[in-house]
Amino acid sequence: MSFDWLTKIGKFNVEKKEIRRPGGKPYYLSSSTLIGVLHTTEGNSVDGAWKTLSKDFSAPHFITGENRIVQCRPLTAQGGALKTNPPFFPNAQAQIQIEMSCITKMVKGVPVLWLPVPNVLEPTLAVMAWCKKNLNIPLQKPANWPDDGVDLKGTIWAANNKRRKEAAAGLWPVGKGWWMHLEVPAQQKTWHYDCGALQRTEMFRQAELLLDTI
Repeated sequence: MSFDWLTKIGKFNVEKKEIRRPGGKPYYLSSSTLIGVLHTTEGNSVDGAWKTLSKDFSAPHFITGENRIVQCRPLTAQGGALKTNPPFFPNAQAQIQIEMSCITKMVKGVPVLWLPVPNVLEPTLAVMAWCKKNLNIPLQKPANWPDDGVDLKGTIWAANNKRRKEAAAGLWPVGKGWWMHLEVPAQQKTWHYDCGALQRTEMFRQAELLLDTI
């Protein structure tokens, strides 16, 4: 089955707001890699996020928030919200990318366990459940990493943190499921501030409950 633009996911209408490649160049076709990547926008406005991402041609497939789902790229095309640093070409392996319009929760600069607020969480879960049901992207982490990030030993924001080293050593793109931007290899230091200590395990549990309704 092939998909381009969606109009409905569960109870949510899907808004089409395309972000093309620079100069209107043709899209690269996506592959069925069974990998999704979660980002945060570090802001709460869907339209503000779209404006910033569009200006930089940094297109995810979806932006979620404010009880909205905005689709920016056809699902048969590669997204563009990750940085390319040869020999890594993450956009080619990330089958689906979601930008959540929310801010990573931290206390005194230290990430703490968090879930997006309901008006961000619910549309995000709907997209993840849809991807499980229609694209077979599993509702799992790519590795047995703890949600609280304790394995990163204070280096969670480092450009080449422990998880990115594991990814570069062979886990990417072998590990299937939902990665966070901070785990994807070869991303510049200024591109790592998401998603912190996200409660992915709980998100997967809740997304599983939606499978019959999507």
